[in-house]
Amino acid sequence: METAPAKPRGIMHRMREDSSTAARRRVYVVPNLITAASLFSGMCAIIAAADGFFVQACYLILLSAVLDALDGPIARLTRSTSPFGLEFDSLSDAIAFGVAPAFLMFRKLSMIEDAVALHQFAAQMAIGVCGLYAVCGAVRLARYNIQAAQEEKLTFTGLPIPAAAGTLVSTFLVVQQYLEDSRSLHRMILVLMVLLAYLMVSTYPFPSIKSLTRKTKRSFNNFITLVFAIFTLVIFREHLALVTFVVFMGYLGISVISGYRRRRAWGAFSPGTNLTLDSGPDNDSDATEDQ
Repeated sequence: METAPAKPRGIMHRMREDSSTAARRRVYVVPNLITAASLFSGMCAIIAAADGFFVQACYLILLSAVLDALDGPIARLTRSTSPFGLEFDSLSDAIAFGVAPAFLMFRKLSMIEDAVALHQFAAQMAIGVCGLYAVCGAVRLARYNIQAAQEEKLTFTGLPIPAAAGTLVSTFLVVQQYLEDSRSLHRMILVLMVLLAYLMVSTYPFPSIKSLTRKTKRSFNNFITLVFAIFTLVIFREHLALVTFVVFMGYLGISVISGYRRRRAWGAFSPGTNLTLDSGPDNDSDATEDQ
């Protein structure tokens, strides 16, 4: 039995397909443009640090963090997530939050050490610590790409590299603005860089923005939170460095404490632990069901 040949598609049908394809392409471009802007801001931070404009470089890195926080939600909102966007975002983060803060700290410390004519050991230590921070950030991003390809989680394994960069540059800004710009304080920042490098490659769980948005599913609540954040920044704009320092340190401290408690609870009830439930002589099935 012969089948009737398929009818050729009309011009209007082809035009609708072309318009929908073009619309999808435009949607995919929007989050990638934001990622590109974050990368560009990180590159400008490196240039500013090379010219000695360290405060401006810090704020450019913070701008990259804001842009990086926007591209993911916009991609999910417009349903334009793609493997290309994931890889592009990771490459951008490696430069904006890995290389740029490391170069910033090395440039500042090298200028201080040259000014006091210290031994070469301090410069070598700065190179090693800054390189360790950048490498651990790249490892953190590579692990995230593997985990994101497998499943979507509401927590991050290890400190996210934008949070690490934000903690580092906000601490640097507080030292520059409120404390004495001394060599010892900047060497203490090297200790902070080692701690951040360890947290990035650790297995501590850190909360994701997705977990916060799922807890507050109503868009009105998210809008109120955004308005409150903007209002706070406007009021304390003269102390923006201190506000960002408190935010990032608060996130870091709360996440580490909650992760430590969660790991202790998991260790207490691990499969290798023998648990003996003593419910007294009147142990019945109802008590077992309640547990």
